Amino acid sequence: MTTNAVAKPAGDVVARVDFQYRWRTWALFLLFFCWGLWSLNDGFVRYPRENAAWAKMDERVNRPAKPPHEISSVIFNQAIGIGLTILSIPLLAWRSYRSRGAYVLAGDIVRVPGLDPVALSQIRGLDLVRWDRKGMAVVEYGDAAGQIQRFVLNDMIYERTATDRIVDRIEAHLNSQDASSSTGQ
Repeated sequence: MTTNAVAKPAGDVVARVDFQYRWRTWALFLLFFCWGLWSLNDGFVRYPRENAAWAKMDERVNRPAKPPHEISSVIFNQAIGIGLTILSIPLLAWRSYRSRGAYVLAGDIVRVPGLDPVALSQIRGLDLVRWDRKGMAVVEYGDAAGQIQRFVLNDMIYERTATDRIVDRIEAHLNSQDASSSTGQ
């Protein structure tokens, strides 16, 4: 029986988008968008309607001294409603764009969304200053023109275990280069 499936070579590592990151992205979008719509309703419909009803009340028959909603509350809700509703859409787009694709380490080639494939031999350095605290590793590599470029591996956005394995393999490659250069080979 033949199969069309292509087997991945052993050692390939694929870090897909983390489910929790995507869930948080949508939850944040819904929170901002719904809060914005609620504030729009309060600022443009409900509060002005209740203030208009207060203004029509007879002053002699149980009319409170102040309107139910100060003008500052109306303006605040209008501003928050417009701001959050407008902000929520680009926020969703940016966070979705930021988490597109996957990190792939296939053999000695690293693929990161938005960049050309980078061979391990092109990698010049690995900055792990923010790795323990934030899960962000900055990889420096030389591109085809000889310019130093950087990309970030972030284990909050992509699957943590797979991203950690990719960083470990890059670090091991750099350590083996250092060891071979220090022995004079």
